[in-house]
Amino acid sequence: MRALAVVLVFLSHKAHVEAVDVGKLGVWIFFLISGFLIMGELHRNRLRIEAGSARRKAVMCVFFMKRALRIFPIYYLLLLALTIAHALFYQRDVDLGLAWHVAFLSDYWIGVVKDGWPGTVSHFWSLALEQQFYLLAPFLLVLTAASRHLRICMIVVLAGVVGHLSMHAANASEPLIYACSPLNFALLALGGLCGVMVQEGAMAHAAARPETGVAGALGVLVFATQPLWGEWALPLRNVGAAWTDIGLALSLCVLFAWIVNRPRSAIVSVLELKPLDYLGTISYGFYLFHNLIPSKLGFAPAWFMWRHAPAWMHTLFALTLQFALAVLLAHLSWHLIEKRLLELKKPFEAAIARRLPARRLRVQTQAR
Repeated sequence: MRALAVVLVFLSHKAHVEAVDVGKLGVWIFFLISGFLIMGELHRNRLRIEAGSARRKAVMCVFFMKRALRIFPIYYLLLLALTIAHALFYQRDVDLGLAWHVAFLSDYWIGVVKDGWPGTVSHFWSLALEQQFYLLAPFLLVLTAASRHLRICMIVVLAGVVGHLSMHAANASEPLIYACSPLNFALLALGGLCGVMVQEGAMAHAAARPETGVAGALGVLVFATQPLWGEWALPLRNVGAAWTDIGLALSLCVLFAWIVNRPRSAIVSVLELKPLDYLGTISYGFYLFHNLIPSKLGFAPAWFMWRHAPAWMHTLFALTLQFALAVLLAHLSWHLIEKRLLELKKPFEAAIARRLPARRLRVQTQAR
């Protein structure tokens, strides 16, 4: 699913697909996945704490250690390279907002300070929002009873819906709504809702029914194609557009829940094909690098005109070349940096466990 998400984002940024908002679909799939995995993990850890097999400090340390190893190294290396390149030759006349990206405040910079999209670093806003989520989620879930986690997710979803409607009602700008809407956190909470419900066994029966997946797929199709029918069927303005986003978010969540609970379905079989599986593995690097690849790479009109090739073939060649370069950079990033750093997680986790042993283990040691 990560592979599908990065392909959709690539099509938005590089192919400039406008009939369907594929960029929003891709980013929101990422949010659902992050919420599902992270909040599901935090819920399990809270259950371990309540059972006495883990300590809160240890759980928090392990969580932040894992997030830091996964996100920080390649992200800050890229920002360092961008800073040097910007000082020497790269887009010297453009404000890239590098200081904001360092602090993971790209969404605030784009939506509030700049109130516009800065071009090749525009996609950093979603990384900033996810990092903010990683900072807040442990305190919401690890420090509260597991029995309240579903309620917390529902409150965040409701607050996100109300906040999104309010922003549209106030005629907020498109960049502000896109990058700073509370609905983005609602998507993370919807994924978390699925994650907690899976742990509790409450979602499997309802989400495994075929009609659930069909309903979710139809909802995504209807809401994602709003740019096609919205202008002539029922023009949406202000709050109406907000309800479109909310419908898309809920439909994506339903479809996501169905996929999670249908491991033997044909859709899951396709998603588990090796090329997609590997692209999902390196998707973080792909997402970081793809928008920084020059959009003119591969465009050679004179060469194609000489061979009387159609325009679509020219465009396809350029997009394929840019996609391949993004995959190559992500591949190198994964094998040279990311994978090696992630191998440190288990030793660090073991060290933390020794330093902060669980209450049950400590009692057994004292008894001996």
